[in-house]
Amino acid sequence: MVRLLLLLIFLATPAAAQDSLRIVLPEGARPVVGEMIRIKIRGEYTGFVALEEMKFPDSPAYDWMQLLPDDWRQERVNGLSRQIFEREIAVFPRQPGNLVIGPVTHHLTKADGAKRSEVAVAAPSVAIPITPYPAPGLPLAARNLKVTDELSGDPARIRDNETIQRRITITAENTMAHFLPPRPDLREKWLISFTSPEIRETRLTEKGPLAYVQWEWSLRPITGEQGTLPPMRFAWFDLAKRELRGAITPPIVFGYGHVGANVGGAAKLPGSWLGIAAVLIGLVFAVVLALRGQGFAGPDWRRWLPNPHGAALRRAAAGTDLMALRRAAQDYAGHARRVGRTVDPVALQRLDRAIFSTEGGDLDRRLFLRDMMRG
Repeated sequence: MVRLLLLLIFLATPAAAQDSLRIVLPEGARPVVGEMIRIKIRGEYTGFVALEEMKFPDSPAYDWMQLLPDDWRQERVNGLSRQIFEREIAVFPRQPGNLVIGPVTHHLTKADGAKRSEVAVAAPSVAIPITPYPAPGLPLAARNLKVTDELSGDPARIRDNETIQRRITITAENTMAHFLPPRPDLREKWLISFTSPEIRETRLTEKGPLAYVQWEWSLRPITGEQGTLPPMRFAWFDLAKRELRGAITPPIVFGYGHVGANVGGAAKLPGSWLGIAAVLIGLVFAVVLALRGQGFAGPDWRRWLPNPHGAALRRAAAGTDLMALRRAAQDYAGHARRVGRTVDPVALQRLDRAIFSTEGGDLDRRLFLRDMMRG
């Protein structure tokens, strides 16, 4: 009977308190390469911890950074008081497959009055499957990626020997700066560009890491001809929608402010030639009117005049609104057809694909304008 009573007392007594440490992964996560995985390292300790040291292990399989200062607090666990330790870490996998994190060891110095003891508490490693990044090239998985493209002046009205500054800034939440794309190369035969030092950094905010990069160029045309810097496309994986997206900068058109001075580099015609040209134009109109008076239904004489919608088409091509460009192109094409001139239908089809196609695509506005106006 005494032995049975002792056994019952032993079973009813709580087990000796033990220190524990574990790595906690987010539930239901299916991260892709480059996606931030927010993990927590949690320790539950007895006694009083006077000193501590824990180093998160480096690995060629991931990048990492600590998100918040360590959190120490008292908490009751299973009815017993424990000293709780928590550290939040962001891990960014570099490759697909089974990502192993840990083990992690926390070295503690406990104090019990004047007595001190050294304790090492280990958290076993954990694993999480990583999905391949859903596109070729460098992975960029983020939230709220934003691209701004700023100019110090209007490149369409740039003057000779004038320089314009261009600044592109990209910010992206929940990623690191080295995942952002490299600086684009702005090289054109008609342009000199000077680059300023790149600013690239990872900023820690209340919402997590914020990746930041800024590029700046000084741009100066050198040939006196019109030119266009093509759009830049930055692809990224949207962590909120779990899909690939693209950010596109508008094309930058140089030189529409002084078109007259740029056409073939030709100088102004002398006054005598202008007089001869006026006489010839008058004769042409006289012949056309005479033929029409005799009942000859020749082609519409307006086909030899400039298209009145040409200026609006050039302005729209210099802007960033593709729908405005489409309206101007329709007005231009409608007038051209009414007076018997031809318009390249392929150019209009390329414009519609750029606007309405699900595949998207960049529109070379300089080539589009040339094809529209050559008929």
